[in-house]
Amino acid sequence: MAQRGKRGRRYKRKTHRFRNFVLFLLLVSIIGGGIWVLSGNFKKADNMLQKSFYPIKYSEYVDKAAADYNLDRELIYGVIKTESNFDPNAESHVGAVGLMQMMPESFKWVQKLRGTSLDDDELKKPSVNIDYGCYLLKYFLDHYGNEKCAVAAYNAGFVVTKWLKEKNYSSDGKTLDKIPYEETSKYVQKVEKAKSMYKKLYFS
Repeated sequence: MAQRGKRGRRYKRKTHRFRNFVLFLLLVSIIGGGIWVLSGNFKKADNMLQKSFYPIKYSEYVDKAAADYNLDRELIYGVIKTESNFDPNAESHVGAVGLMQMMPESFKWVQKLRGTSLDDDELKKPSVNIDYGCYLLKYFLDHYGNEKCAVAAYNAGFVVTKWLKEKNYSSDGKTLDKIPYEETSKYVQKVEKAKSMYKKLYFS
């Protein structure tokens, strides 16, 4: 009887160990599955949050301008995000207007190039502002041959030509190694960051 009792206790211990091992595996599976689900949901939530900071708006006008002027959509969105944060009624202290913050003087200059005649109030219309802003951006891209110079010129104008002639700012006369205007330097960085985010979130 004593031997049977010992065997019974050993059997029970083995049974308990096996049951505990199964419960441990089950717990690990549940926790692992929960982490996997939470991880997937976190990625989705993070993606949605980032898209709320970098939204897609006025896509019909952006898509048209991108096609008309052979521009990357992420670049156009990057400029709009940086310039006005998609506020069509935005107006700077120096008088820049609309989504792409065009100056009325620049608007008139571009109209001479295009042979059009519109009132300054037209700049408040998203369709007009994006069209003419992108035309100007494309003009700078063709003129300077690279995006960094074009974006800098969109902010600072043709002074970029002067910078390219100075060795302190350009080692090859074609690209900018340094931007002397702090405002323009930060502006270019913001546009590049926004463009990168738009490409990552929507166009990659």
